[in-house]
Amino acid sequence: MSEELSIVTKDYITTALKNAQAASEHNRAWCHREPKKWGLVAQHIIQMPTTVADFLRKNSITRNFYYDVKTELMADPECQSVRNAWASELASIQFQGLDTFRASQDMYSTAIENGSVTIDGNELFKQAKALQAFNDIHGKLTGTNVQKIVVEHRTTLDEAEEYARKMLAEIQEVEIVD
Repeated sequence: MSEELSIVTKDYITTALKNAQAASEHNRAWCHREPKKWGLVAQHIIQMPTTVADFLRKNSITRNFYYDVKTELMADPECQSVRNAWASELASIQFQGLDTFRASQDMYSTAIENGSVTIDGNELFKQAKALQAFNDIHGKLTGTNVQKIVVEHRTTLDEAEEYARKMLAEIQEVEIVD
């Protein structure tokens, strides 16, 4: 790692630690109790030089501690680049999963056509759940699962006339002050 990147990373972790400490109203939070350990975990989350399991074993850190720090770090507004990298990682896993699912579905369809797999209620339920999951993901990505509520106040002609009469009466009651 270059020295410039190292300095920037350390400054960012220090800033994130200060923000986490300021955001926690009590001294029971990990960022107050073990700030050095918090910084070590934050650095791992940002740089991800090893797997989480290896990091936890090597540094004797609990999984809960690690993910508590990750939650605090992800809440930091300046952590957008880390969240973007995390989203990219998830997207690549999903794309790989889609390829695997497509190959699996192709083999499953062939097995059904050959008669080597009989469809019973359990198999049908599994297929329906898989399709429902993909439909939900599609809805979230395209926005078709968003409900729009439009609130309109419609005034009748009688209500409008009543309002106009009331306003005219109030205008006439107002004294003009020079």
